[in-house]
This record gives sequence, structure tokens and C-alpha cells, in this order.
Amino acid sequence: MMREQSGSLQMVRIVIAILCVLAWASCLHAAKDTEFDPTFECGWDGYYRPMEWTPVEVGITSDLKEPFAGVFTLGARQDGLNTMNISQPFVLMPGVSHSISLVTKFAFGAAECEMLIRDDRGRVRSRHTRTMWDFSPQNRLLRAVHDQDMLIGLIGPGHFGLLRLPKETVCTSGRGQGLVYVGSMRLQATPWDWTGFVSLDLLVLCDPDWSLLKPQQVRAICDWISNGGCALLILGRHPLPQDSPLKAAIPWQIAEPRQVQIPSETMQNWGLDSPQAQTVTGWPLRPKPDAPIAGRIKQGTESLFGTGRIGFGRIAVLAFEPSQLNDLHAPRAAAFWTRLIADCLGGGSHVVGGATGSQTQTMMAEAGRGRSIMLAPLADPQSGEVSRSNPGPYDNRHRIGVAQSAANRVMNYLFELRQMQPLSIWWVILTLTALAVLLGPFDYWILKRLDKQPYTWLTSTAWIAVFTVGAYYGVQWLRAGSMELRAVTVLDGIADSNCAWATCYAGVFAPRSDEYHLEGLTPNQWWSGIAPMQEEIWAQQREVGVRQIYCRQADGGNLPTSLPISIWTVQSLLCEWTPKGMPFSATITRKEGDMTIEVANASGGDIRMGCVLFGESCADLGSVPAHTTKQFALRTRPFRLWSRQPVADSNRRAPNMWPEVPLPRMPSVFHGIADNVFFAQGCLDRTLGMYSCLDSETAVVCVTFEKAPAPFAIKGRQYDVNHIQYARQLVKVNGGMDHD
Repeated sequence: MMREQSGSLQMVRIVIAILCVLAWASCLHAAKDTEFDPTFECGWDGYYRPMEWTPVEVGITSDLKEPFAGVFTLGARQDGLNTMNISQPFVLMPGVSHSISLVTKFAFGAAECEMLIRDDRGRVRSRHTRTMWDFSPQNRLLRAVHDQDMLIGLIGPGHFGLLRLPKETVCTSGRGQGLVYVGSMRLQATPWDWTGFVSLDLLVLCDPDWSLLKPQQVRAICDWISNGGCALLILGRHPLPQDSPLKAAIPWQIAEPRQVQIPSETMQNWGLDSPQAQTVTGWPLRPKPDAPIAGRIKQGTESLFGTGRIGFGRIAVLAFEPSQLNDLHAPRAAAFWTRLIADCLGGGSHVVGGATGSQTQTMMAEAGRGRSIMLAPLADPQSGEVSRSNPGPYDNRHRIGVAQSAANRVMNYLFELRQMQPLSIWWVILTLTALAVLLGPFDYWILKRLDKQPYTWLTSTAWIAVFTVGAYYGVQWLRAGSMELRAVTVLDGIADSNCAWATCYAGVFAPRSDEYHLEGLTPNQWWSGIAPMQEEIWAQQREVGVRQIYCRQADGGNLPTSLPISIWTVQSLLCEWTPKGMPFSATITRKEGDMTIEVANASGGDIRMGCVLFGESCADLGSVPAHTTKQFALRTRPFRLWSRQPVADSNRRAPNMWPEVPLPRMPSVFHGIADNVFFAQGCLDRTLGMYSCLDSETAVVCVTFEKAPAPFAIKGRQYDVNHIQYARQLVKVNGGMDHD
């Protein structure tokens, strides 16, 4: 009896000890989970464009008593196929919060993201999952901005009535009417890289305190504008620093502030009811004498408002605080900003007192991503509801835009591999027929001759095993082929400037499942996965990004560290960066009605062909061998730059409406993949920026290279390369152009 009690007591002790260990482990795990407390903000006040670069601000606090060095990783689905995992090293000091600025892509309806913190040994110290999208609008961390909508970003303390625009205006484009969204950004959270502004149609800098912005943040704004962005700068109490990259980039000199009188006529052009002139304190603008393809304020004059160009993008400067205007209040504020923003987006000439435009600029405002703004018309005077084709940011349906649709067609080319073609049905029929013959008459004949019919179960199993092994290796033989890299690269630049941008679409075919690594990368490259997309995407599809892409984001770039690729599949990638220079240069001269062009090929590959685009005409170019210079006499012919192409309307109430969207064209020598890649994601904004300059004495020279080296390599692999490289350049015409 005593022995039984002793045994029972010992068992109880063991159970209590196990429970204590489990409790201690649970407490330890809980302590580990509370070591770090990350906060998460994304987009422009939550607004984002699906499958485009989106800024993310992560704040990390800790109760650690000593410095911590680790790596933060953000993982989220970027489209229906890829999940991108972005890592960035950081150092956290005790009692001090740390901010991490990242840029990533989110899919439409991306349900959640995962945040990991690892120490310097690679051990996971913290794991948090953040829900970003559900079907209750009030709980959504992200709010999608559709292709027909406009997104305006605000940086700076003063809004001057801009926040009223979503309720009183609509976006207009070739795809119909959409919504206008205004998202503000804390000054300290301003993106450090140009990719953080990609989703914006317009960035409004409302007299920010420039001393709180780092030079890298201002440089990021300049780079984004140069790549086709559009910004409005409002000057007020905080003057631009003398060493500011933005002050050096704008095409105007900024005078010292003084009292300036604005005529009543100008006030009325701005939508303000002012019967007499008004005096404001402003910073008058004077054009720089050496301004590039840019500002349109006449030399020797001053203005308080002007639009011009920085690279391929547009910049507008309002040289006074709008709050000084007497009539700037509701409802006049919306009319004022509508006029002003329309001038900014149009890219045309405008000075205080009047505005000018052109057919090209009008087409630009309707094309692709070329959105404009107008005061909202009322669909129903009784209800006062605004007529819009988009139900809003909580719609569970997303239609891809012109840029993403063109990207789909580029990826079709990347997937046109022999190894990716489906096997012929005749191989299946032949295999099954052969198996039926062997299992039936042939097996019976053999066993009968050997007088072994009872062993048919054994021979049948053997035949099936042979065919199983044969099918496995036979498919590998049929699909056998070397690893292949396909790429299409577009290089864009402006002559006599350091403005150059590159976009590369690449596809890597893997003959076996493995982890692949890229080399030959530059630190300023921005890589992401890209997937062929449906024309219409639904949030409730809940597609899972089955392909993982691992990147390290730091020093102004997002570089892939690992690309796991499954057997017989293609990993498609998109890369954007600023190259060191252009592979060719051109000089166009006009003299006595004759026009010549001199093309210098500075690359190691031959220029196969090219063309020159003018305002309403074009001319073809011949080949230019590597490292040589060649001169051509240009024989121009009429060429219609713009064409109208039908695009399905997104209005579910009128499915039979097919508005015609104006899109720029290319001459026939560039038909094919160029017809798509020039207007695809990463290139469309620069294409529109180039074509908006053709009304001036500027031409676009476009060439294609043979056997150009790929912009990157695959480490430790042997593979075939199929690379198409295009290069475009804005060139000033010496001697003027013929405007007859």
C-alpha cells in the first residue's frame, strides 16, 4: 500500500514538473514575442495602386536593455503569382524607436503581410502578421486606387483647401470618369527612393520645412519627376536651400520675395471671383538662360506660376501661398485647384495671365495614364450624387490599365519558349496505344509461348513500371533544353544631359528546380517579380503568390538575393534603374530645308535599324556598326503619332460602351514587341513625356541593337541569351524645324 502511494506521489511530482517547464517555456516565448513592437503604415494615407511600388513606414520599439543588430523582413503578395520578401538590416538602441522606410508592391486584395525580425545569427526573434484587406471597408489598411482614378500626394503642413477635392472633383481620362483621392504623408516619412512616388499622378509640396528633409529624400523627388512624374511646388515661408537638388533641377531662378500684383483677369482664369487686382507676397520666377527642354516663361519676364520639364517629367511652381487670395474659400477653392492641377498635368505652357496648349497635350491628357481633373458634374440634380464610373476604393473588382495590359503582351514574348509549349496530343495517344498493345496481345503471346500464363500479373506490373519510368524520363527528354534567359530592355535619355533611365523585362527558364542567383547588378536597380494578369481581378479570389522572391533593399536599390524557380517554369522579372549613360548619341541638323542626322554608336553591338520622330512626320535610319559614327540624310514622311484604340469600359451599368483611348504609335519598322514595351509598366510615363516634347524643336531618335549584352547574369549557370535592346533619345534640332 505504501509503495502504491509513493508511486502515485512520484507521478504527481512528474506531472507538476512538466507543467512548470511548459509554463516557463510559454512565458519565455511570450517574452520573446514582446521584445519588439513594430508599427506599420503603408501607401499615401492608405491609398495605393495595386501591383505598383508603394511606400511602407515601419516603426520598431523594444524593451531590450542593450543594442540590437538584426534584419527586418517584410513579406507580402505583390500579384497573383509572386510573393516578395524584402529585407533591410537595422540597429536598435535601447529606449529609442527606430524607423525603417521600405518600398514594395501589393496585390489587389492582398490579405496580409508578415513582418520578421532576425538577429545577426539568423534566428527569428519576432514574427507579426498584419491584416491589410478584408471585406469590411472600415477595417482595410489598404485602399486600392483604380486605373481610371487619380491619386494626389501631399507633403507639407498647409493644404489650402486641397482636401476638398475628393468630394468636389472627378478624374477624366480615355477610360471615362473616375475618383480623385488625396493622400497626405508625414514630412519625416517622405520616401527615400523615387519608387515611393510611382503610384502618384501628382505630388504637391505645400511649403514644407526643407530643413526637416534629408538630401536623399529631395533627390528621390527629383529622380521620380525625371522618370516621368509630375509635381507642384508651392513656395511660402520656407525658401528652397541654395544647395537643394530641386532648386538646381527646376528651369527657373527664384527671386527674393516681394509684393506682386495679380491682375483680376488672371484671378478669373483661376476660377476666382475677383473684380480687381490683388497684391500678394511672392517669389517671382525667371527662366534660367540655359534651361533644357523645359520652362515656357519668356526670357526677360517674371511670373508667379509656371510649368516646365525636369527630364521626362513635369514640374509646376506656384510662387506664393494661396491662402493670401481673398476669394480662396469653398466653393472657390475646388475651382482654383482644379484649374491649377489641370495645367500641371497637361504639361503645357502656362504663365500668370493665360495658358496655351496643343493637340498633343490634349491627347496626352486623355491617354493611358495621362489623367486630368475637372469639377464634378452632377448626375442627379435632386440627389446631388456625382456621376462616376468607379464605385470607389472599396470595390472588390480591379481592371488593369494600359501599362499593365501592355506588360502582359511583353510577357507573352518572354514565355514563347520551345520548352514551354504543351506536348502534342499524339505523344499521349502513341504512348497509351503502345502500353495497351504490350499489356494485351504482346504480353499474352509471350507468356503463351513460354507456357507462363499464370504469371501475367507479374509481367503486367513490370510493363507498367517500365512505362512509368519511361514516361518520366521521356518527358524530360522532350522538354530537355538548356537554361534560357529572355530579356527586353528599353534605354531612354535626353541629349546633352545626364538624364538616362532603363527598364528591363526578363524571363528565366529553369530546366530543373533550384535556387538561382543573379550577378552583375548595380546598387541602384529596383527588381520585382511580375506576372501575367487577368483583365479583371477580384479580391475574393484570394490568389496565393506561389513564387517567392527574396530581395535586400538598401542604398537606393532592391536587389534579389535568391530566386527559387520550379522545374520547367519561367520566372518573369521587372527591373528599373538609372544607367551611367546611353549607348549612342545623335545630332540632328537642319540647313536650307535639308535635314541630316549623325549617329555615333558607342556600344559593342551593331545598331540594326532606327527611326526619327518629329511632330507630324518620321524618317527611317539604317544600320550603324559598333564603335562607329554614320551620317544619314533624313527623308521624312507624314506620320500620325496618335491613334485611338477601343478599351472596354469599366462601368458595369453600361457594358456596351467602348470609349476610344488615344495612344501613341510607333513607325512600322518598330512594329512587334516595341509596340508593347514602350507603353508598358515602367516605360509608359517616359513615352508620354517624350511625345509631349515633339511640338517643340525636339525629335525622338529610336534605335534597336543586335546582340546587346544582357544587363545581368545568372551566377554559376550556363544558359542561352535572347536579348532585345531598344534605346530612345530626345534630341534638339539644330537650326530649327519646319513648321509648314
